[in-house]
Amino acid sequence: MSAKLRSHLFSALALLLLVAAGSQHARGQEAVASAPDSVARPQRAAVRAGQSLYIVAFTRTLLPVTNDNGEATGRFREYFDTNLDAERKVRKRMEEWRYFRIAEKPSEADFVFLVNLDDSSIEGLVIPFEAYRTHYKEKYDIDALRDSASGRYIAGPLKLATITRLSDRLVKEFRESVDAGRARK
Repeated sequence: MSAKLRSHLFSALALLLLVAAGSQHARGQEAVASAPDSVARPQRAAVRAGQSLYIVAFTRTLLPVTNDNGEATGRFREYFDTNLDAERKVRKRMEEWRYFRIAEKPSEADFVFLVNLDDSSIEGLVIPFEAYRTHYKEKYDIDALRDSASGRYIAGPLKLATITRLSDRLVKEFRESVDAGRARK
């Protein structure tokens, strides 16, 4: 088979694959568009006064993997560490606000306030317990956690990023968002 003929066959095959993929995508879009909203997108519950929340603060670090000689392999592994100091400071600010009840156990909470810290910023996600259990405890998946969150709040980056300053700003942003939501109703 000549190179020119082979080139034309590959082009025709590629075109057929693109057309088939496009029609599959269009059928998938029609199915999502015709599906009821409860099926197409997860329902997000609004937070209300008096609800209970469970606070979890953590940091995620990538550690280099080394070989037996102590040399870096170029691969990394995730290391999770709870940050009790940040959890305590966020809890203190939430208790001062007196809008929510702070749960001692996740099973007693209406939702989880998941706090993710890095070097200079902080993120808080308001998520249902089932999403916390599935996407954080069983297998860490930040995209799925953010997708299931009914609220996402970010503070930072700060030049002088202490846990106290970051947690104060995070709770302030959360509070302003909740207060603005109440004012619209």
